[in-house]
Amino acid sequence: MIEKFRDITILRLGDKSILTVACDSCGGIGNKENDVIKVDPYVTGYYTAVVSLSETIALGAEPITVVNTFAVEMNDTGRRIMDGINDALDKIGLDKESVVTGSTEENIPVTVTGIGLTVIGKVNTDIWSFPKAEEGNIAVAVGIPKVGNEVVGDKGEIMTLDILKKIKSLEFIKDVLPVGSKGIAYEASEMARTGNLEFKVYEDVCVDVNKSGGPATCAVLAMDIGYLDKLKQMVDIPVNVVGEFI
Repeated sequence: MIEKFRDITILRLGDKSILTVACDSCGGIGNKENDVIKVDPYVTGYYTAVVSLSETIALGAEPITVVNTFAVEMNDTGRRIMDGINDALDKIGLDKESVVTGSTEENIPVTVTGIGLTVIGKVNTDIWSFPKAEEGNIAVAVGIPKVGNEVVGDKGEIMTLDILKKIKSLEFIKDVLPVGSKGIAYEASEMARTGNLEFKVYEDVCVDVNKSGGPATCAVLAMDIGYLDKLKQMVDIPVNVVGEFI
């Protein structure tokens, strides 16, 4: 049985486990002639991996396989992209030698960087259930949404994979969603929909809830307000209450 849960595709297996499939793509960001944003391909690989890994971790799945599809040559652009992907895997303790497979473009010279990345995860349903916000929970943005050159120039304000894993392990976090191009308010509304609730955004919040989060540079959480101070003590990036679930 195949179904969708937010941005994740879920394949239910007969042995009380499910496979999750998350993917992301990136184009025009690299060091090739016609790239719009000029960065080391390492950066392209790292943050493209962060997106799919973040979605997988947020659902509560364990990443087991990473598949890359590069529209660039392996030497040397592809190798630098792989270096970034491997470092992202190291952040969450994955063995890069056993989980990465993929393809590159070796026939046609290309002048724009383009890559796709798919992460397959696995969940044991005996100890897992779908995350869900509860009525009365507050919506909290962890990290600051950034995109493009803002990501490259970040000074410690964006979400990292190790912070996301820490957050996901906290019992008082009811739900967590990485924020992508549609912004914090959109992801919070998706979270509310899953729980048959509505998201009410507060006025005068200290973060732009409609700005693109780029490569999962922040996340939105559902939690009881009584644990807010504890959360702030446990993470070293900005934490802002942006609304509530009603």
